[in-house]
Amino acid sequence: MRIFNCMVILIVVAMLSPATAANQQRPQIAIIIDDIGNSRSDLKAAMLPGKLTFAVLPFTPYARAFALRAHHQDKQVMLHVPMQAIEGNKLGPGALTTLMSTSQIKLELQRSLDAIPYVAGINNHMGSYFTQVEQPMQAVMETLQNRRLFYVDSRTSEFSVAERVASRYGVPVAHRHVFLDNQTDHRYLEQQWQQLIHLARKQGQAIGIGHPYPETLAFLKKSLATIDTLGIELVYASQIVATKPSSLPSQLLKTSE
Repeated sequence: MRIFNCMVILIVVAMLSPATAANQQRPQIAIIIDDIGNSRSDLKAAMLPGKLTFAVLPFTPYARAFALRAHHQDKQVMLHVPMQAIEGNKLGPGALTTLMSTSQIKLELQRSLDAIPYVAGINNHMGSYFTQVEQPMQAVMETLQNRRLFYVDSRTSEFSVAERVASRYGVPVAHRHVFLDNQTDHRYLEQQWQQLIHLARKQGQAIGIGHPYPETLAFLKKSLATIDTLGIELVYASQIVATKPSSLPSQLLKTSE
């Protein structure tokens, strides 16, 4: 009789476990803070709570110092790679353009990666033109494949080929869904935050990108403190690119590019 009862209990547990696990899995968001490294005040951003990801511009005055601080605060570090824009914006050091050869792109990207410690992946700074062109993006993905890094497409162009090329080379990839702070007034930040939460609940995961503006950092400090009450899990960008990219279109908003 005792053996029979134990068997019944095991069967019931086995039947309930998948449903229980599904109910416990919360929607996830990753927040990437771009454009880190130019200002000493950027260092304060590493003190924000939770599993944030920071995209650091190469060869900027505070790039290395920030990466070291962020790592010791259990944040994730990415390289924020300047890439050629349609409008021809000034790119800064470490920039990649379509006029460069494959070897030049690889060497410059490797140089930038070597300059910043603890880099786990990259995303594009500007790049509305570069990310549309197949051959230069192949050079990028070959480099990432060799170094076992991931790629997040900032989606500054709806014609980007980045995800397709990354998948071809086996590079873990995802794309940005919401820009949080094209405007920095509280009403706009709240609107974009709610959009990010909505997309995460709808598709299971979503990526938001912000910048180290004082208004953005203050908003995130307050919002992240209560994220658990929303039933949302904050994760590193690498935890989202490790899964299959969503087919849900990103929110293509005009950026500073």
